[in-house]
Amino acid sequence: MSSSSMLASESWWQRVGFSAQVGVRALPELDADRQSSVPGLYIVGDLADAPIIKAALHQGHALAQRIAAGLGAPSQDPELLDVLIVGAGPAGIGAALALEGGPFRHRVIERELPFATIHHFPKKKLIFAEPRSLPTPGGLWFDDAPVDELVRRWEDALAAKNLPIEAPLELLGLRRVSGELHCEVQAGPGGAKRALRARRVILATGRRGNLTRLNVPGEDDEDRVKHALIDPALYAGRRLLIIGGGDSAVEAACDCAEAGAVVTLAHRGAALTRPKEKNLQRLRALASAGRLTVHADAQARDLAGDAALLSVAGAERRVPFDDALVLIGAALPTDFLRRLGVRMEGDPSPGRVAWIVSFAVFTWLFYVLKQKKGYFPFGEGDVLGAVPKLLEVDLGFRTVDASFWGTCLYSALILGFGLKALARWPSPTQRRRLWSLIGFQWVFLFGIPELLAPLVIERPWKVYALTVPWPLSIWSLVDAPSWAGGDTLTAVLWLGVGALSAFVLIPWYVRRNGEAFCSTLCGCGGLAETVGDLFRHLAPRGAAAKRAEGAGQLILFMAVPVTLLILNDAWQFVAAGALYNVKAFAQSWYGLVVDFWLASIAGVALYPVLGNRVWCRFFCPLRAYMERLARRFAKVAILSNNKCISCGECTRHCQMGIDVMAYAQRQRELSNGDSACIQCGICVEVCPMDVLRLGERGEWQLAI
Repeated sequence: MSSSSMLASESWWQRVGFSAQVGVRALPELDADRQSSVPGLYIVGDLADAPIIKAALHQGHALAQRIAAGLGAPSQDPELLDVLIVGAGPAGIGAALALEGGPFRHRVIERELPFATIHHFPKKKLIFAEPRSLPTPGGLWFDDAPVDELVRRWEDALAAKNLPIEAPLELLGLRRVSGELHCEVQAGPGGAKRALRARRVILATGRRGNLTRLNVPGEDDEDRVKHALIDPALYAGRRLLIIGGGDSAVEAACDCAEAGAVVTLAHRGAALTRPKEKNLQRLRALASAGRLTVHADAQARDLAGDAALLSVAGAERRVPFDDALVLIGAALPTDFLRRLGVRMEGDPSPGRVAWIVSFAVFTWLFYVLKQKKGYFPFGEGDVLGAVPKLLEVDLGFRTVDASFWGTCLYSALILGFGLKALARWPSPTQRRRLWSLIGFQWVFLFGIPELLAPLVIERPWKVYALTVPWPLSIWSLVDAPSWAGGDTLTAVLWLGVGALSAFVLIPWYVRRNGEAFCSTLCGCGGLAETVGDLFRHLAPRGAAAKRAEGAGQLILFMAVPVTLLILNDAWQFVAAGALYNVKAFAQSWYGLVVDFWLASIAGVALYPVLGNRVWCRFFCPLRAYMERLARRFAKVAILSNNKCISCGECTRHCQMGIDVMAYAQRQRELSNGDSACIQCGICVEVCPMDVLRLGERGEWQLAI
């Protein structure tokens, strides 16, 4: 794909660098059972973001078992398949193995040959049987092995099992008729077309058939231009042009140069940022020895003739070549999926719009009531204007109002959705983190200040000075004798508590744990990690999103004078009378814009649009404060080994919009030195190759 056509396929938000699609692969919209928006059509394997061979095998096998369990009695119609499996790669074969020997009529159709993608790997490439903890389904042999051995063993297994595979046969289209799926198939390019009927269809075609192209003259010359490296030895003694800047392109360049080819590698970036460090070291060594040439900032314009036309740093250059490899990846076959009626993640739909609007309305109603703002519909004379008064209840030991009941509901939401998050993330590390959030909310943000403290002290809300540190709450660092019944000592003690929390405990915690307060203790973070867990993949990524994080530093800067103005007025230090109007304006403006609109309304209402960390990432002054501390002396970091396969799952699930994969590819430590990481550890959990782990900055990560 040319750069212009690639840009045309991107949204404006992607181009400016403020989109959840930056740095990750597009995916179809699937439910928990991997069913698409077309009832009865399921998607597994690389199309559903399971690029690991063993994971795809397991995913296909497990899905077919679930489908079989829900099909009921087998079809009695000899022309109606119970299950049609499209694609004979690992996911499709895994599904067929699950149905083997069962009562359900099934068939596998494949446009090329079984395991076609693996066939196209370099012959001597070593395939790892990762993840180790995942069993290989269907009795299929799988151990670390070169490609040729793995393919031979699996082809022998298919022959022995005699699975119902028909190839070449390609799915062209699909429509739902009276509860059945009618599929149009074709026997190879230009072959006969026919129809197949099925009760369920499992789509496991992968992405290989949708290789990204340059779309330049000469690319269609199949004798000279290939889109996969099969055997480096074939290019010995020949002039080979390789186009691409990813790990596969760099590895191919090194393998072919070592096999005796005269290699030129052209990539469009100013530098190679995606390949693994070990491959970059090989590349540098070969380039230094004069065994290959690298052109950065280069784009192919023409591959016709004996010399390719490249644009290198804006200047045209001719590069003679005998063969060319275009290794610029594969894209999701979006057009094909849309023809089938499959909706993509993020596509607008009436249901999605209704959900976003409903969520925003609920957020508005909740916070207007909880913070007693008197806005519509709870204002005087509004349709629900009587509700705030109804919520004023005498509990005997104290009188409560909407704020109390709001805190009750808030805590209940964290508990309820926290249990759901615990089921999704069952590892010991995540269980400790989630129970910490739930426990801190119920004990320190509800139980003590709302139930216990009213029995002991006159101003129970002052307990929040310890548990909601400044500058998250500017009131945690504000008190005065006039507010404490004339008791100067009490006021000073509460100021000391607030200062202890903000300037002693927070720095101590940041030193040990980075910005993990946000993901283990904070009340705002508790809602984000539980209710917002459904939306963590929607965090915007890119250069503009990174720059937008600076808004939190601006709010931190503003929190300082606002706090000082309120303290000055409370203690009548300097020109308090003259500064009263300034203080009143600053206090009112900060409370309305920051505490209400940004922290409460926008921070939560935008969960379904911009992810669950809108407030924390972009606006929270406490995280901005911790970022300043963590950048200088936090010890914690995410470390990586050399097994990254660039699947992008870590980046997709990062709620702070960090391109975690970029760090893993280069084996760079991910710390608060240059990122907004809040140490939630989800990237570690979702990595299928056990690449990532929590460690310390500067620690040497031994390559495994």
